[in-house]
Amino acid sequence: MRGLRGQMGRLKAIRADIRATREHTERLTEMSAQLAASQAEISLIRGTLEEFNRRNAAEHQRVMQVLRIIRDDDASARERLWSLRASDDYALAWDEDEPLVTIIITTYNNWPLMRERSLPSVLAQTYERFECIVIGDAAPPEAAAAVASFGDTRLRYVNLPYRGPYPDQRSDAWLVSGTTPFNTALALAAGRWTGAVSDDDSLSPRYIESLLRHARAQRAEVAYGLIHQCEPDSEGKLLGTFPPEVAQWGIQGSLLHGGLRYLPLQPTDWLFGVPNDWSLAERMLRIGVRFAMLEEVVVDYYPGTLWKTRPAED
Repeated sequence: MRGLRGQMGRLKAIRADIRATREHTERLTEMSAQLAASQAEISLIRGTLEEFNRRNAAEHQRVMQVLRIIRDDDASARERLWSLRASDDYALAWDEDEPLVTIIITTYNNWPLMRERSLPSVLAQTYERFECIVIGDAAPPEAAAAVASFGDTRLRYVNLPYRGPYPDQRSDAWLVSGTTPFNTALALAAGRWTGAVSDDDSLSPRYIESLLRHARAQRAEVAYGLIHQCEPDSEGKLLGTFPPEVAQWGIQGSLLHGGLRYLPLQPTDWLFGVPNDWSLAERMLRIGVRFAMLEEVVVDYYPGTLWKTRPAED
């Protein structure tokens, strides 16, 4: 009898365990369903946030573009372009036999490469009717000596009393490097055409001749060629697209109609995260300046980040 009672007790215990296990399983199933629902809700929320961020980023870019257009006063710039085209001397840039060309170099403390590479490439031009204006960004005396060492009257040196000013962050300062010196040179330029070269880059000997011929053939207000980006231990690569695109166009590979000097570089481009030369290109494209591209290398470009040859500009 006692054995039967014991068996009955064990049976009840087993049944209780089964019932508890079943209840526990049901609770787990319910919790799994709730977790799956929560995960689906989280996924939905994440997708909503990602879409919001995309729209917010797009709207931010739109607002920044509007602010740039307002800052650049595109409407007035476009009217000035139309007035330029209607002026008496507008066509002289193409029609004069030997129009004067102004080449601009801005420099700070990279006078050794300016003396060894940049200035010799300017003086080696096959087209000889040019002036070269070198503007020091509060450069040391060695910069003036480098320019004077060539003894060429086509070279002119002006040094500014102080640098910049530039933003504190180096990456921001890079976006607007040389803005004030470049604009100073624009105010001094007398040429029918304006070109430029960095103090550590090298123009091809036919830079002026080729681009001027192409500008005449196309009646272009900006003629530009291919940029050979020189890279250590490699042949480098060619940069250049038509129409111009960011990182595929540079002032150092272009000739600009002298009448466009009313469009200076903007010292506030760093606020928009845009390099000053590309900002200028976009501004010209927006107002309808006529570009023409020449499939010929016109400048050797040595990025300082690759060559580490540019002194620290603290």
